[in-house]
Amino acid sequence: MKMILKAVLMLFLITVLCKESNSQQKPSNLPKDKQPVVLKKDKNNRLQKYISPSFQQKPKQLSSKKLQTGKQPVTVKYENNNFSQTPVINYSQQELDIMQQMDQMKQSGNSANDGDKILELQKKLETLNGATVTREEPNQIGTLIPASNFNSQETDNITTSTVINYANNYIFGVAAQVEQRGPTAGKIWLAVALANGDTGVLARPDTIAIYYSTTNGATYNLYAKIAFSGHNRNDIDNIDMEIIENTSGTKYLYIVFGYITNAGYGQRLIGYDIVSAPTLGFSGSTLSFPGFSSGNQYLRARITSDNARFPSNPYVTIVVTEDSLAGSNHYFLSKICRVLSPFTLSPSFTYLSQSMYAPISGYDLNVTTDVANYHNGSDSLIYVLSSYPGFKQYIYLYKAYSISTIYPAYRGSISPSNDDIEYARVATNGGTNQKKIMISYSDNYLNTGDFDEWVASAPDASNWSVMNLDYTSNNRSRYGDVIGRRNADGSFVVTFKNIFGNLENVSSYGFSNFSLSHHIHALNTGYANSIANPKPLFKYVSGDSCLNIWSYYYKMFSARGCSASNLYLTIALEGYYDSTTDNHSQDQGTYVMLANASPPYNIVDTGYAVLDYQLLTNVFTFPRALTGNYYVVIKHYNTLETWSASTVYVNPNTYSFYDFTSSSSQAYGDNMVLKGSRWCVYSGDVNQDGTIDVTDILTIYNDALNFVLGQYLITDLNGDNFVDFTDILIAYNNSINFVNVIKP
Repeated sequence: MKMILKAVLMLFLITVLCKESNSQQKPSNLPKDKQPVVLKKDKNNRLQKYISPSFQQKPKQLSSKKLQTGKQPVTVKYENNNFSQTPVINYSQQELDIMQQMDQMKQSGNSANDGDKILELQKKLETLNGATVTREEPNQIGTLIPASNFNSQETDNITTSTVINYANNYIFGVAAQVEQRGPTAGKIWLAVALANGDTGVLARPDTIAIYYSTTNGATYNLYAKIAFSGHNRNDIDNIDMEIIENTSGTKYLYIVFGYITNAGYGQRLIGYDIVSAPTLGFSGSTLSFPGFSSGNQYLRARITSDNARFPSNPYVTIVVTEDSLAGSNHYFLSKICRVLSPFTLSPSFTYLSQSMYAPISGYDLNVTTDVANYHNGSDSLIYVLSSYPGFKQYIYLYKAYSISTIYPAYRGSISPSNDDIEYARVATNGGTNQKKIMISYSDNYLNTGDFDEWVASAPDASNWSVMNLDYTSNNRSRYGDVIGRRNADGSFVVTFKNIFGNLENVSSYGFSNFSLSHHIHALNTGYANSIANPKPLFKYVSGDSCLNIWSYYYKMFSARGCSASNLYLTIALEGYYDSTTDNHSQDQGTYVMLANASPPYNIVDTGYAVLDYQLLTNVFTFPRALTGNYYVVIKHYNTLETWSASTVYVNPNTYSFYDFTSSSSQAYGDNMVLKGSRWCVYSGDVNQDGTIDVTDILTIYNDALNFVLGQYLITDLNGDNFVDFTDILIAYNNSINFVNVIKP
C-alpha cells in the first residue's frame, strides 16, 4: 500500500514541477483509479478539491450592550429577613472593662509582646461569658520542604515573566501579598496551590509552593513547599493570604486554603499555613469551628488584618463559608475566627460560635463572604456576602467594630441591576482615616450567562455607586478580585478573566483616589485559559505601579506594568477555514507584529494570541507600542506573512478593531484568497521564506509519504492532524500563482 501511495505522490509531484515552469499549462490528469480526490478548476485557474458553496454568510460581528456610562448611585436597602438576623453578645460591666483594657493595649503600639497580654485578657473574657472559644490548633497538616536576582530596567509597559512551569502539576489557585515595611518593602510573595490531577487510592498528596521576588516581579525564587499528608487535595481557587509585619523583625505569611480529603472525594475543609521570613519557619493545621461536623463542608476562606494601622498589635480576621447539612437540605453559613496575637508560628484562634446571619435552605457552591478592614474614626470590619441561593441579586453588607471580638451587624444590601451577582470581593486601604471601600463583582446580564465585571465603591461604607469595567456582548467577564494598597486611600486594582468566545484573557483596571487611572483590556501575552483566577498586586516602581499574576493550566506568569495597547483582529487562515461552518477547524495561535508606518517599516512590537475557532478573533496585546499608527503584520507558522492595507491606530489603555476577512482590500496588495464570504490568509509557506513554491510542496509531500500525524504540524495546512493530499493541494494552488509576501 505504501509503494502504491509513493507512486501516486511521485506522479503528482511531477505535475507540480511542470506547473512551476508554466502556470498556464493544464495539469496532467492522474489515472482515475489512482485519483483520491476530484480535481476541478475555478475561474482563476486554481485547482480545487471541491467547488465552494455559493451562499454568502454574514461575518461575525463584535457588539456591545447599551448602558449608562460613569458612576451610577445605588440605593442601600434594609430588609427584615434571615440576613438581618445577626447575633448579639450582651456584655456585663466587668466584661466591658476587660475589653477596654484590650483596646488600650492594642492601640498603644508598644511591642508585639502586647499581643500575648491581649490574648490572656480574651481568654479571661471567655471564662465570664462563653461567647467565643480560643484555642491552639494542633499542627497536623503538611510537611515543610525548604528550597535548595537580577534587577531589570522597569517601565510602565507590560512585561511578562514566567514564575513557574510545571509539566506534572496543575495550578489550582494563587494568593499574593507585597511587603510594605522596613528594608525589604516591595518584596513580593506568592502562595500557589499545586495539584497532581490524579484521584483514587494511589493519588499523590498536593502541595502549596511559596515563591518570592525581590526584582519587582521580574524573577521569582522558590522559598519552600508544603507537602500535604495522606490523600489531601487542593480545592479549586480556594486560597488567600495576608502578610503580618512589624516595623522591623520577622514577617509572617498567613495562608488560608481549602482542601478535600480522601483524594478529592471526601470532606471539604479549611486549613492554614504560617510561614516566617527571613528565617524560614512553618506551622499548619485545620480550622475547626464550633459545631464542626464530619458531614459539613467548609469553603471559600478569606483573610484580612488591621496591620496597616497597628504594626505592633494587629488582629487577623478569617471568614469561612460553611455548608451545614440537615437531612437533604443545605444551609450556608458564614463563620468567623480571629487571631489576636499573630506574631508567632503557633497562634491561638478565637472562634465565634454562630453564623453571622440566620441561614436559609438552598444550594450554590459560589456562596462567598469576604472581609476587609477600614477606619472611619473608629476601627471597623466590613463583610460582603454574595451568591446566596434564592437571593443572588443582592450583595449583603455587614459591619463590626474590629478591635472587639463581636458579631458583625447587618447594614443593608445593594442590588445594582436585579441580575444575579457572583464573586463579590471587597478591599480597603486600611490606614488611619481612610474610609474608601471597593467591591468587585460579576453581574449576570439579564441572567443570560453573559457576565460583566462591575465595581461598587463607597467613600464612607454607606453611599454606594457602581461602575462597569467590561460590558460587551461577546465577552464574559468573571472571577474578579480587588486589592487596595495599604495606607494609599482610594488606590485599588481589579483583575478578572475576560472570556472571549472559548478563550480566556485577563483584564486589569487601576484606580487612584477612586478615579480610573489605567486599564488594560488584555494583559496576557499568550494563552490564558486556566483553573486559577488572576490576582492583582502593586509593585514599588514609580509610586503605585502595577503587577498582575495570571496563569495557564500549568504555567504561571507575572505581568508588570500599567500600560499596553490592545487590538482585536479577525483573521481567517485559508487551510483551517471551513466556509460551510464559518469556523476554523481548531483554535490557532498566531503572532501579530506592529510595523512603523514609514520606511524602513521596522517592527516595534509583537503580540501573540489564540484565535477562537468560531469567532476567528481575539485580542492581541502590544506592551511596548506607543500611541500611533502601525501596519499590522500576521505571522503564522504555515501561512504567508500578510500586511494590513493601511496603518491601524493603537493607543495604550484602549483597544481597536481590524477585520482582515471582510475584503481583499484589507490586506496590502489585496494579498488574500476568498473562501465563501471570507478573505483568508494564504496557507502553505511552511518554511517561512515569504513565498509558496515547490520547496514547501516537497516538505508537505515528504510528510504525507511518511504518514506523519499529530497536532500543530507545520505541514498540516488544514488542521486535521494528518498530512495528506489535501494539504499538498492547498500549497499547490498557491504555488502555481506565484503567491508571495506583498508589503510596503
